[in-house]
Amino acid sequence: MASVATSLAMVLIVVVAMSYGLLTTHAGGINFIARTCKKTNNFALCMAVLRANPKSAQASTEHDLASIALQIATNTTRKNAAAICDLDYKHQGTPEAPVWHVCVKAHVLAAADLITGAGPSFHVGDYADVLKIVSEAKGAGDTCENAFKAIHKTSPVTDMDRQTTEHCGLAGDLIRPLLTK
Repeated sequence: MASVATSLAMVLIVVVAMSYGLLTTHAGGINFIARTCKKTNNFALCMAVLRANPKSAQASTEHDLASIALQIATNTTRKNAAAICDLDYKHQGTPEAPVWHVCVKAHVLAAADLITGAGPSFHVGDYADVLKIVSEAKGAGDTCENAFKAIHKTSPVTDMDRQTTEHCGLAGDLIRPLLTK
């Protein structure tokens, strides 16, 4: 009987120890994210975006978080470019068609540059190039918004433009410190 009780106690101790380790790792991840996000221009956005991505909890360096933020910005820009292309198609032949073309061009070029330029440059450590590409991609939303303002129309893609701008801005904020490393 003593051996069963001893075995049960050992299992309980192992389970408690493992649970404690998982909780401290997760809490450490959140604390690391918070410390890193304090260095950005928008702490709340940084926390929300990174905490929504499960890979962030496993990040152990600023490089890891910058890589995650770059991937989020790339995915966001690619998704928004595809949605804006669909809207452009629906508005062919309308008075707003040229504005839609401006938006498509801005977002598609931003997505293409992030995919073909920023990702590969990040992986070889050319952070200056990555920062330049991300900064240019960040402007896609403003380009689209300004095109609609020029014809005195409210942009129907303001949320997508804002999201692209914010996510590219966050990636830039997290990549910038890597320039000095």
